[in-house]
Amino acid sequence: MTTTAIPRLRGVYYGWVMLLTLSFTEVTSWGILYYSFSVFLTPMQAEMDWSIAQMTGAYSAAILISGLAAIPVGRWLDRHGPRWLMTAGSIAATVLVIAWSRAESLVFLYVVWGLIGVTLAAVLYEPALQAVAVWFRRKRSRALTILTFVGGFASVIYIPLAAWLVDSYGWRDALLVLAAILGVTTIPLHAFVLRRRPADVGQEVDGDPVALVEASSRRAAEPGITTREAMRTGVFWWLTGAFVLTYFGNVAITVHLIPYLIREGYGAGFAAAAAGLIGLLALPGRL
Repeated sequence: MTTTAIPRLRGVYYGWVMLLTLSFTEVTSWGILYYSFSVFLTPMQAEMDWSIAQMTGAYSAAILISGLAAIPVGRWLDRHGPRWLMTAGSIAATVLVIAWSRAESLVFLYVVWGLIGVTLAAVLYEPALQAVAVWFRRKRSRALTILTFVGGFASVIYIPLAAWLVDSYGWRDALLVLAAILGVTTIPLHAFVLRRRPADVGQEVDGDPVALVEASSRRAAEPGITTREAMRTGVFWWLTGAFVLTYFGNVAITVHLIPYLIREGYGAGFAAAAAGLIGLLALPGRL
């Protein structure tokens, strides 16, 4: 891809365009593929007579598969960048949400969510964070903060929206609306905006002037270690354990809070608002 084929804003570093694009698409991807699931548990149970445990098993399988898929996804990102991976993931996710709306058997639900698990690895934070890290070095902390802060609005927006759609149109049509939103707001942005590295648009990391970079081309490379070396350190395993426990608690609360509140006699709108507030109150922590 030549630099002339890419829209350029004079004086604007393309990394910021990438960052804002990913921040927007992450809100939609997280909101629909991750947070909205809990909204559909109670209406699905009422129609299909599946237990909460049976349905959340499909969701758990998706999370497990997304972790396994992260390994080949990471290798792809290193070799090819995020553009086509995240585009294909968004297309597949849109189709799978439509398929979810047609679920008539528990086996079909598990198959759909198993495939959704693959798309989670392709469109959620992991590829987005890698893309941002490639485009920013000195400004990386600021860029990653912006990405995760904006992404924190996913539950605030999409849990109440999904609850309103279910109440207005039923859970199957609500999923069709969410699939349309997912497709329209993520597929074109991933396909037409994302690029692998600054050199693809004739720029340097952090938007530094080319002349300045050429004059300091002998600067030290960014420090790093191999995966094998990292896995020999205690820090790696402490961080891994902390992330696993944090994610475990986060997923459990996210999935079960709304059905629990509804069973306790609260309305679906209140339950959705309460779940959305958790994401809102988490925003200061992200900063």
